[in-house]
Amino acid sequence: MFAVTQLAPKDAGEFPVFRMGANGLACFIDAVNRDIAREETLKPRIAVYREGKNFTPQLQITQNKGWFNPFVQGVLSQGVSVVVNDIGLTRPACEAVETATGVPADWVMQQNLYVTPPEVQGFSPHCDVHMVVVAQLYGRKEWVIYDKVADNPVITQGQTDVLFPEKGEVPAVHKRFVVEPGDIFVIPRGVFHDACARGECSVHIAIGCAGIRPIDCIWALAGDALHDSNLRADMTPEDAAAAAAAFLAGRAVPQGRLPRNPQSAVPAPKGPQMLSFEESLRAVPRH
Repeated sequence: MFAVTQLAPKDAGEFPVFRMGANGLACFIDAVNRDIAREETLKPRIAVYREGKNFTPQLQITQNKGWFNPFVQGVLSQGVSVVVNDIGLTRPACEAVETATGVPADWVMQQNLYVTPPEVQGFSPHCDVHMVVVAQLYGRKEWVIYDKVADNPVITQGQTDVLFPEKGEVPAVHKRFVVEPGDIFVIPRGVFHDACARGECSVHIAIGCAGIRPIDCIWALAGDALHDSNLRADMTPEDAAAAAAAFLAGRAVPQGRLPRNPQSAVPAPKGPQMLSFEESLRAVPRH
């Protein structure tokens, strides 16, 4: 578990919203702009959604340079949200998460950028199998927290890292709140939520965070067991239980590590040639 920082929250409710300050906001904006400047690497990481519908398979991006800003403007003008997955992380951005929320910087595993046109909801109600730290970079966004929580969900066979309510289920609303640039808050793992841009385009970073879980250690032991031919042999139930117990006897639980964290300094140069996500939004009208 982690301890939330003593930074005074903007909203002291059950889901406190903190102000990360100009320096923290600048860290995230810098990481985003450095990443999108490498347009040739963006194409496989682009996704587009509207109210939970995935239009990504219909995308056709042929250019390598000069396409990102016109593409974003065109998609947003059609009321569709743009997602840039796996934004390159920087150590200052990870540290900004810890400073603002108390979530350890080493728990940060990925950042996804969400650009949403005015009065549009990008996703339907859902929950994630990891904690999400949300940092608002541009515009205003209303978040809805639902009175539905999955108990420490994990990815299992045939699932993705996003879970949705049962078909036809309409979870009750637990809380609504609006965030502005510089606001940052935590959505606990398994909490169902959605969001809608208000008044103008909204840009936020969703930072997936996770520590090591006991099940990770158990899976690691299972991986070791796969390499033991005796443990892969056919046996009676009694012999199989005895062989498993013998394998586990005296075996130390492997110490977990955090291999998911892809922190890196994105090597895009600063200067006039650097893209800015705000440039992409200027041609989109406000409501």
